[in-house]
Formats: sequence, C-alpha cells, structure tokens
Amino acid sequence: MKVARTLSFTETRVEDEPVPTLEPGDALVRVEACGLCGSDATPWYVEKKAPTVLGHEPAGVVVETGEGCPLEVGQRVFFHHHVSCGECHHCLRGFETSCKLFKSSRLYPGGFAELVRVPAENVLKDTYVLPEAVDFDAATFIEPLACSIRAVDKLEIKAGESVLIVGLGAMGVMNAAICKERGAGLVIGSELDPGRRNPEACWGIDLVLDPLAPDFLEQARAATGGRGPDHVIVGPSSEAAILQASEVVAHGGRVCLFSPVSPEQKVVLPLNRFYFGEITLVSSYSCAAKETKEALELIERDAVPVNKLISHRLGLDEVGEGILKTKQAGPNWTRAVVYPQGLAKS
Repeated sequence: MKVARTLSFTETRVEDEPVPTLEPGDALVRVEACGLCGSDATPWYVEKKAPTVLGHEPAGVVVETGEGCPLEVGQRVFFHHHVSCGECHHCLRGFETSCKLFKSSRLYPGGFAELVRVPAENVLKDTYVLPEAVDFDAATFIEPLACSIRAVDKLEIKAGESVLIVGLGAMGVMNAAICKERGAGLVIGSELDPGRRNPEACWGIDLVLDPLAPDFLEQARAATGGRGPDHVIVGPSSEAAILQASEVVAHGGRVCLFSPVSPEQKVVLPLNRFYFGEITLVSSYSCAAKETKEALELIERDAVPVNKLISHRLGLDEVGEGILKTKQAGPNWTRAVVYPQGLAKS
C-alpha cells in the first residue's frame, strides 16, 4: 500500500509499505479522506515525531476485520486515533486525554495512507458508523470539531456571556460556532489576516477586530459594556496573542489555551491581573469519545456546516506541499483534505 511518510517538516514522500496485519478485534480501513490538521504543520511538533505517517482526522470503509471485531466489511466509519480507558483516575475526573491508554493508543501507520489498522480498543471505544447524511469530507471534521467542543466546555459559558475567539482559521470559526451552540450572546473574532475578517454568518461571529489596531482593547471593551469579553479562546500559540487575551478578558473570566507553545518558548504572564481579577487560565488538549459523539451528531444535522471550510483537496503525493502551505495559512487556505485513494472522492 502507499503511504505519505514525513521524514522532516520540509520533506514528505510517498512510499510503499506492507498492509498491516490484524489482531483480534482490529479493523482494516480503506482511508477515503483525511483532514490535514494545523498540528501536522507545526515544525517542532512534526520534527519530534518524524519519520512518521501523519494524519489523524480520517474516515473510510472497513475492508477487513479481525476475529471478534463488531464492525462489518463495507461499513463507512469514523475512527479516533487515540482512545482513553474510561476507568483510570484521569478519566474519572474528566481528563481523558491524560489517560495512559490515550497517550499510547494510535492508528497504524497513520491517516495519510491507503489503508489503516484500527486497533481493537479504538474500534470499541471511539469508532462510529457514519450516517448516510455524513459524507467522507464532513467526517474528517469530527475529530477537530470535537476538539472545539472540549475547549468551549472548559469555559463553562453561561447564557448571554461574551467570548473572544483569537484566530479565525478553520478551528477558530468552529470554536465560534460551538460557543453559539452553548449559548454565548456575543462572539467576537480577532484576526491578523484581513482576508479572514469576513467569516460567513453561519459561524455565529458577531464582530471581528484587528488585534494590531491601536484601540483594540477599547473596541473589545466597548462591545462588552466596558468589561471586556467574559471568555477568550486563544488559537495561536504566540506570546503576543496569549498576553493580549490576558489583558482583554473581563474580571471573573476564563482564558483557554487552545494550542501548545514550542518547548523553547517562554511566556511571562501578568499573574497579578489573574489574581486580582479572579481570572481562570485553562487549557484544552485534543478530545475524547464523548466529544466525538456529539461532533458527529452536530455534523449530521448540519448544525455546524463544516464542508464549507474545505479550501483544498490533495492526493498523497501533495501532502508535503500541503503541510508547508497550511503552515503559511492565508485567506485562501482554510482546510485541506487528503484523499489517499486519489482525488476522485468516494
């Protein structure tokens, strides 16, 4: 089978690899589509994993099953790349992404491959047969939308509260949509790129600001009765974005870190503002089964029209180029989907 193997951040090539051998309970899935995530385009993160086959937002068709596997050949499925046990200390406290099984479980070899082995625990704990209304394109958004759900739920939004979304790429607008779904009364976007400051109304963003504007803080506070937004989700991992979020958030609010910073990066926070303002700093990493289940339900009823976010379609031989262009971003590059079987979608 063919795989797109990333040897370094700047080098990915298509290689031949043996078809994975199944163990009891496993499933072999023909990958029809796989999203290209922003983490796949984060140099330090990719270099840490390389050489590897990236891709963790796949969907496809079951072509073979191991003994005892509950799936059937021919079923269209979403399958999560990590799963938690549901029984350990971390899982019982709602921190499933810290579970040992979550950290050790994975797909083989990765979503940017013609075929993927889905381990038995992944099949049982976080694999779903796709409803007819959900095509493969939409299914590639189940995992990222689930990440948005987990992050927004960390804010504990109360009806009518305001939220600032920093960064209006694909993840930013999905974060905004979930904020509205959770009852936010006002959703403000903050975006450096002028080309991304006019998102479609379906994402629920009421106002978009330029974070470099000299009066950014005044504009954000004016829109929220002088207080500042009740909550902020920081998409970019830049120090400037994190510090601006810390400054603009209202007293009693929450700041959610949605992306990791480079291990070498140091950010000095204004801790007295957090203390005297009783501001809470939270982080949100990945997603668990309860979020993927809800994400699929939202996509099925088109509550979040994710297919609108696809800007580019790539074959396996274009994965390397896609990684670099995703890193560069820009108004014309929102989200890329990779089709391991070729660009003619199934």
